[in-house]
Amino acid sequence: MKGLTQHELAAETGISLAILGTIERGNRKVSQQELDRIAGVLAISIEELRGN
Repeated sequence: MKGLTQHELAAETGISLAILGTIERGNRKVSQQELDRIAGVLAISIEELRGN
């Protein structure tokens, strides 16, 4: 897994910093497309991203 800041993750995924923050805090459901983007950038599976 890459060690990225939220700013770097936002830039690499194309997901805004504000949206990443709301996802991280659990205030917004993450879409499948967003999961795919985040997992791809972090080079982990979606299951790992979800903590499974």
